[in-house]
Amino acid sequence: MLKPSVLWISLLLALITSTTLASEPQVVATIKPIHALVSGVMEGVGTPYLLLSGGESPHAYSLQPSQVRRLHAANLVVWVGPTVEAFLEKTLTSLSDKTQIIRLIEVPELTLLKVREGDAWKTHPHKPDHDDSHPTQFDIDPHIWLDPNNAIILVQAIAQTLMKMDTNNAARYQANATRLVEQLVQLNQSLKQQLAPFKELSYLVFHDAYQYFEHRYQLAAMGAITLSPENRPSVKQMYQLRRTLKSQQIRCVFSEPQFESALVATVIEGTPAQRGVLDPLGAELAAGTDSYFLLLRNMAHSLKQCLSGQ
Repeated sequence: MLKPSVLWISLLLALITSTTLASEPQVVATIKPIHALVSGVMEGVGTPYLLLSGGESPHAYSLQPSQVRRLHAANLVVWVGPTVEAFLEKTLTSLSDKTQIIRLIEVPELTLLKVREGDAWKTHPHKPDHDDSHPTQFDIDPHIWLDPNNAIILVQAIAQTLMKMDTNNAARYQANATRLVEQLVQLNQSLKQQLAPFKELSYLVFHDAYQYFEHRYQLAAMGAITLSPENRPSVKQMYQLRRTLKSQQIRCVFSEPQFESALVATVIEGTPAQRGVLDPLGAELAAGTDSYFLLLRNMAHSLKQCLSGQ
């Protein structure tokens, strides 16, 4: 039998542990850019768990058992939606009713752009056949985080949810969100100035992930190498791409670190187009708040460097 003093210490430690867990919500964020925004809001309170480290493609991922356990233990899960993290949809339906879920694509007041179609873009690989008179979420380009103005709205939505869940730390979440919004406004202004000289210069991307960035800064992407990052384009598509390179005076063709870069070399062979790298997920960046800002600055730097012929 435990002595009274030992029992008291054990109860005290249990109380401390319980209090600590209660004051630190268990939060899961799916991809690195979203994890960065959640991390910024939670700074000084806790650290969200990152589901995908950045090197994987969220379009073709399978959850590990340990990740499923993390999700079931979470108080809050933050994801974009099924057009990005399709692998997550089934598991989310099995979570406790007490687990809150933010589907970011549904946050009000976001700038939402339709999936691009046409010879250069075709149809989004995750868009099922349906009646066009009844638009669905699959009609929307899901890469919403690549517009800093959208990031501001996402930060505010994440902060509001955490403030309601964890009232003890509401003031901290609010202060963090206010600081992040100020930094995002400054980032947007800086990128606008940096990219202004490159508005009219044409380029191709690996897959159509950058529309929000291009729309915000009025950039001139002319098409994508592949409809889906996991599917290699056909010989016919490769021929059409090479014709586009010559007819549209394409300056650059961009690959991505997560996927087969040899395709880019094949497309640009024998043409004056330069080769660059764009990364919509921050595959090689360290996780944390700074990774969102580095992600967008790196994209701007890659565009400037390639389009200017450096």
